[in-house]
Parts: sequence; structure tokens; C-alpha cells
Amino acid sequence: MSKVAPELHSLLNAQINNEMTASYNYLAMSAWFENTPYGGFAQWMLAQSQEETTHAMKFYHFLIDRGAKVELAAISTPRADFSSPLEVFETSLNQEEQVTTSIHQLYNMAEMHRDHESKNLLNWFLDEQVEEEKAVQDMIDRLRLVGDNPLGLLQLDQEAAQRSPLIDTTTHEGN
Repeated sequence: MSKVAPELHSLLNAQINNEMTASYNYLAMSAWFENTPYGGFAQWMLAQSQEETTHAMKFYHFLIDRGAKVELAAISTPRADFSSPLEVFETSLNQEEQVTTSIHQLYNMAEMHRDHESKNLLNWFLDEQVEEEKAVQDMIDRLRLVGDNPLGLLQLDQEAAQRSPLIDTTTHEGN
């Protein structure tokens, strides 16, 4: 028997899709960077993709643990072309702001249903979203500062490479 109110249950399932969509979008951003000289930005986006998948799994396991059914939905094709690293990070920030809005909606619904367990989970996500938005905004600010300066862009790319993916994706079977 589910311990989650029906409206909240529906929103939590939708959030799994939101997080997986974000993961897929970040994977597409990483792939775009792979076709540029910016391997560090590609790695940053890949790590972000993996983090979003981890977030989706937190919601997945939460629903399972509360006796609620997980209902997965289709994920749309991500955007694959960008004009610059700045545009990629601006798109990332927009996505993070949308995720934050959906977390707020979930929290409000949990509060309305006095679902303290859901609120506890969502508090973690609220803190996480502050960090996510700040990290992306900081990169945007720095990208705007360096503009089209190749040395500045390469420096930021090197710094972005310091963010490691959760799993090693650098080895390819058969190579």
C-alpha cells in the first residue's frame, strides 16, 4: 500500500522523468563538447549527466521504499547543437532553474499533504539545487569574463576537467 498521496505520487514520478531528461540533456551537451577542443567541458557535462541520473534514482528508490509504484515516461530527444560554450552553460542554467521550480512544487505538495518523509527528501534536493545553480552561474560569469579569448577559454576548460565523472567512461570496449 502506497504511503504517498496520489497527487504527490504523480509529481514524484514526473520528477524521475525531469531528472532523467536533465541527464540526457547533459549527455548531449557533453557529446557536443566532444566535437570541440573543450574536453574539460565535455567531462564536466558528463559528470553532471551522471549526477542527474543519481538524483532520478533517489526519487525512484524513495517511491519504492514508500510502497508506491514507479511509472516511467518517455524522454524527448535532447538539443544537440550549440553555438558556443557560453550558450551550453546558459542552457544548463535554464534547465537547473526548471528543476528547482519542480522541486518547489513537490515540496509545496508534500507540505499540503503533511508528508514529512517527502519533505525530508526534498530538503536535500533544495540544498542541492542551490549548489547546482551556483556552479553553473559561476561558470557563466567566468565565460562572459573571458569572452572569445582562446587562452581564457582553455584555462576554464582545464578547470572544468577537474570535475570527475562518477564512473569511468574513458575506456571503450574493443580498443
